Amino acid sequence: MANSDSAKHKLPLLLWPPNLIGYLRVITLVAAMLAPDIYSSYAVWMVSASYALDYIDGPCARHLDMCSQFGDLLDHYTDHVTMMWLVWAATGTDSGLWAQINLAISAVHNGIAFVYMAITGHYFKHSATGNIVTRNIESNNYWNLASVLYCANTTLFPLIKLSFAGTHGIKVADATTPLIDTVDVLGAIVTLSYSLAVWF
Repeated sequence: MANSDSAKHKLPLLLWPPNLIGYLRVITLVAAMLAPDIYSSYAVWMVSASYALDYIDGPCARHLDMCSQFGDLLDHYTDHVTMMWLVWAATGTDSGLWAQINLAISAVHNGIAFVYMAITGHYFKHSATGNIVTRNIESNNYWNLASVLYCANTTLFPLIKLSFAGTHGIKVADATTPLIDTVDVLGAIVTLSYSLAVWF
């Protein structure tokens, strides 16, 4: 512990290792966004790398005792920019009404997340209060049915659709199944409910 304390005090906050991992997340996400073909294997791998790094920054911060408000906000702002971009990219230009509704729900959810963090200085789950909706989604560190539906809607299904469309050379609107669409609708209901519930 003494070693991490001394290292922490020698490094400026912006250069703490967990924050450096956060910057790599941003770089890989921007690389995906700027790819000439957002359905390419390169773009999908870049956004996947950004998500993989998301599983490292938090444990690194806790292990090194380098948790900070800056790092937390960097992490969660990056999460929500990624979610918004994935849903937008998976909507495509030729998608139907449901995809447009889902994109609107994503815009509402991520917009609320940005405003909430700007006002409170922390992410939803760090609130001292909560309600039945937020506690249900956040329970067991997001490992529960409601949270799985939320993650499927905001991250997993868009990523699968992008990967499938790019790999098989099909329209992103066609890179789905009735089961995926049904679960995606359920996930969108959870996403919208979570967006609204954080204010109560």
